[in-house]
Amino acid sequence: MERIDIEQDDSLPPLAAAEREPVVLQVHRELRSAILRGRLKAGMRMVETQLSTQLNVSRTPVREAISRLEAEGLVTRKANGGVVVAAFGQKMEEVVVIRQSLESAAVQLACRNGSDDALAAILRDCREAMRADATDIASRSQRDRAFHIGIAEASGSMRLRLLIEEFYEYSFAAMQIEPTPEERRLLEVHHLEIASALVQRDAIGAEETVRAHFAEVWRISLAHMNRGEQQDPEA
Repeated sequence: MERIDIEQDDSLPPLAAAEREPVVLQVHRELRSAILRGRLKAGMRMVETQLSTQLNVSRTPVREAISRLEAEGLVTRKANGGVVVAAFGQKMEEVVVIRQSLESAAVQLACRNGSDDALAAILRDCREAMRADATDIASRSQRDRAFHIGIAEASGSMRLRLLIEEFYEYSFAAMQIEPTPEERRLLEVHHLEIASALVQRDAIGAEETVRAHFAEVWRISLAHMNRGEQQDPEA
């Protein structure tokens, strides 16, 4: 079991003063991002005193943030009271199923509530994405996020939008998974088919493609996680 070396690990920058949200939410977001991006690896100890020093906050928001991470399954509490980073791959299927359900609801509501202009814009952006530079990873990630959040916004449900935005943190980009060109193309085709169904107000067709899309997301995630374990058996 590896212990975090705060003195040598600068992957978690000091937090800016909280202006719009409680500090615990900032701490939670920073720690979750570090876990998903692999900066805090499975088995590392989450030591409140060390993390509070590194993040320049008191121990209280760190303790609350760790409790939230535990509820998400990203850290586990040992019998001796210590907390360690969990193996995220074990929770990935659960996350994909939740995203599938949330975004299935979003397309149904978007077909009902979305304006013609909003739905047409989603379709237009999908077509542009199909023609965009496939080597620009940052732009691809931004377009992917815009697609999923755009549908959530078109649903007209702020609560659903917030949930989808929260669970989008568990996307390929957050986990540093890079699909192959063939995998990426299939997912882009799914986006286009979903957007086309939205413009036609075809809620059934849109939901069916959403479910197929996330089934493929799970297949890709599993393949890449297994590949990573084979390349790094001690990870």
